[in-house]
Amino acid sequence: MTSSAPFIRSRRLQGLSLRNAAVTLVNPKGKPIQTHRWDMLFTHFGLSGPAVLRLSQFVVKALKKFSVPELTVKIDARPGDTEESLFHILLKKAEEEPNKNLKKKVWKGIVPERYLFFLMEKSGLSEEMNGFKLPKEGARRMAQALKGFPVKVNGTLPIEKAFITGGGVSLKEIEPKTMASKIMPGLYFCGEIMDIHGYTGGYNITAAFVTGHAAGRAAAGAAMEKAPPSHY
Repeated sequence: MTSSAPFIRSRRLQGLSLRNAAVTLVNPKGKPIQTHRWDMLFTHFGLSGPAVLRLSQFVVKALKKFSVPELTVKIDARPGDTEESLFHILLKKAEEEPNKNLKKKVWKGIVPERYLFFLMEKSGLSEEMNGFKLPKEGARRMAQALKGFPVKVNGTLPIEKAFITGGGVSLKEIEPKTMASKIMPGLYFCGEIMDIHGYTGGYNITAAFVTGHAAGRAAAGAAMEKAPPSHY
């Protein structure tokens, strides 16, 4: 996914990966469209990694459906926790070690260090702040950022960089057993020319072979039926 967000343009988080993150695309009204939970990566052009690759097709479709220049993707770096439980975890850690620095000591290990520093800044928390000075509102903002940091995305990389292509001949126009066109007699389809694909390319080759075999057999059978009888 591509993004023109300032922190992306400055390459502040370039190369940083988040393990087992939940990435959610929301519509212009803020309602979730789709979520994928897997690893993700911040890059010089936006977001990448398995979770983002799986979500990218929904970004393309949603941008077209809503006719908007960009949409919001929310990153949940701690999908195993609720916002409320994470809020209490942050407060408890701060209360247990009130004189230690939040950034370097108290919250270390909650998420990768560079992402922790970044979210603290976005949450208005000083890098010199210790647990004793942490306001509850600050811990709440931090929990919210960890559970749903928003990133504006405006599309995906061009087809030359794609893993797979979406779209094609509608499956409603194809006989599933023979791959024959319901509209044009004698025409058969297979592979990615049809509107069928895996999330990130998975099983695409299997689908191509299976549909190609079915189409080939059906086309050959139809041709044999129409061929004139041979004379020996």
